[in-house]
Amino acid sequence: MDVPHYTRILPAEDEPIFDKDEFVRRNLGDLELSRDVAAVFIQHGPEYLREIYDAFSAGDREALCQSAHKLKGAAVNLALMRLSSSAASIEAAAKTKSVELTATLVTDLNNVYYQAVHAIEVWVGTER
Repeated sequence: MDVPHYTRILPAEDEPIFDKDEFVRRNLGDLELSRDVAAVFIQHGPEYLREIYDAFSAGDREALCQSAHKLKGAAVNLALMRLSSSAASIEAAAKTKSVELTATLVTDLNNVYYQAVHAIEVWVGTER
């Protein structure tokens, strides 16, 4: 039996929420720069979510794909691996026109996003 493509890209529960060592490495080991980048993400993160929710609510699959892709890129740059996978899953589900799966993933996104933000906030609080 052939498994639909989108079922193979669902985020894994054992995937790390935040790989702080990788994030700092991507910022050339500069903790201050890493904290600044993290602060920008936390400040603008709600905009990513709003764009995704608005596109989903409007039934605009193209905008949903673009918004999810943008969040996926931002998340991977911050080594927020589970959030990146979640956004990638939304992007793929929207492309397959699977409304039910897309709805489930968009609903779950809020939880994954706030886990990521919390992980960053804990890290910033301990890395001063």
